Amino acid sequence: MTRRAKTVVLAGWVLLMNAPSGGWRRLGTYDQEWLCAHVRADAIDRAAVAEIGSALASQPRDNPLRQEAYRRAEAHVRNRYRCEWQ
Repeated sequence: MTRRAKTVVLAGWVLLMNAPSGGWRRLGTYDQEWLCAHVRADAIDRAAVAEIGSALASQPRDNPLRQEAYRRAEAHVRNRYRCEWQ
């Protein structure tokens, strides 16, 4: 067995032995629906502020340009989160 193969086997063993006791879970998954909705709303807000820039971020929420930026950010970010529970 080559040195590289031994390293790969050892690294794999370490990863398997140090797995969380509750099992593996995909990143970005949440145990409660309300927590997922909260994280999704926060991500939408951050994306909207990034899109409109600092000039519009200080404008009131009823500003049409700000509302349009929020709608675009929401459409883009909403697909990253699935908060519905079955």
